[in-house]
Amino acid sequence: MKTYDSVEVAKYLRALAFESDYVLNTTQVQKLLYILYGYYLSTYNHKIINEDPQAWPFGPVFPRTREAINYQKINKLENISNDLQNDSLLTEILRKIVENYGDFPATKLSAWSHSQGGAWDKSVKKWGFKWGHIISDKLIKDYFSELKVFD
Repeated sequence: MKTYDSVEVAKYLRALAFESDYVLNTTQVQKLLYILYGYYLSTYNHKIINEDPQAWPFGPVFPRTREAINYQKINKLENISNDLQNDSLLTEILRKIVENYGDFPATKLSAWSHSQGGAWDKSVKKWGFKWGHIISDKLIKDYFSELKVFD
């Protein structure tokens, strides 16, 4: 299994969403990437992207994707690397994420990411916590192992 650049995966996610008539904003992308990250960790014990989520006030954030993507621009599939598009498992999971969560408003996704007992919640309650700390893979894996991400 490969690990991909988080910015490129975020662009791919946005392109697949656009193909399904969804235009994802910054918050939606962050939360859907978090679902992807957590799903891969809990299901395959693998980090699918090369960036760790950090605990920010509005939930888990992948800072590079937040800063590097022009959210005013539509990402189209023809501009996405073949390497990503040829990964059938990644593509299938991203399509399922779009299908299941693409129409969720940012507020709903953000509220979910703050769920009591979730990885973000446990991170921010740790002694010595500061905004921007990495949410541990163990907390994420444990949390997503108990979730049913897809129907």
